[in-house]
Amino acid sequence: MTDPISLTTAIENASKVANTPLFTTVIDKLTGFQISQWAAEGEVRKKQIHDEYQKAKESGIVGMQYIENLRHTANLIDTATKSAKYIDQNKLTDIKIDNDFFWNTIEHAKTISNEDVQELIAKIIAGEYNQPGTYSMSTLQTLKMLGKEDLELFERMCSLCIDDDHIPIKIFSLPKSLMTLLNSLRIDFGSMQTLQNLGLFLPNEMSRNFENANKEDFNINYLGKVIYFKPTHETNFNIQLPSHFGLSNTGMQIRQHLKPKFVEEYYSWLKTNYIIPNYILNED
Repeated sequence: MTDPISLTTAIENASKVANTPLFTTVIDKLTGFQISQWAAEGEVRKKQIHDEYQKAKESGIVGMQYIENLRHTANLIDTATKSAKYIDQNKLTDIKIDNDFFWNTIEHAKTISNEDVQELIAKIIAGEYNQPGTYSMSTLQTLKMLGKEDLELFERMCSLCIDDDHIPIKIFSLPKSLMTLLNSLRIDFGSMQTLQNLGLFLPNEMSRNFENANKEDFNINYLGKVIYFKPTHETNFNIQLPSHFGLSNTGMQIRQHLKPKFVEEYYSWLKTNYIIPNYILNED
């Protein structure tokens, strides 16, 4: 339930970062007052918000609209406060009015009260503020569908990503050597389908082939750990990666703001089971 404390607490927290670029160029305009003045006018504003809230509770539909607006304002300020620490403090330029992604994401932030999802949206708002054009509208559409549980599932799934962008299909055949791990991550093929439906992974399996005319070694990266391969065939040095599910552009834009967990057991499994024809593991 929304109450005036949620808004006054949000403003008090925001007052600590109210002189940063996002607030002075965007949030102050949207809220209609300078949050930087809260420290000086705090008690007066608290009473005003409390009195208006009490009136709203007794005012039917109009009152419900006021309370809903109070909730939206608190959510926006909470998200902006989180976003402030990611903003380039030297960037004072206003976001252009035709930046649909930014303004629609700001509008979406008003509806989000979960702190984990707020943190993600805060990072994305900051990224677009710092460098307009960073994100696509499809990312916004996914954000609108993404709840706390979906976000947590995606982060767990990204714990299996190779080169930060794909997962071998083989793991979803539930090999005995991975069943305990997948169960601990609460991941199965249905999890992948859920994330595909959200637009975070591409809908179809993929394959990749690379020419390797220079007969060079090849490597994959798993969350900072590199696995090296060397060619064994005397004439065929092309690289054919195992079939996999790839992150979509939206998935990659969101994944960069998450902290997937390195799993030692999976790293060991990859060194044995990630098979590239005509290449072997190079542990020299």
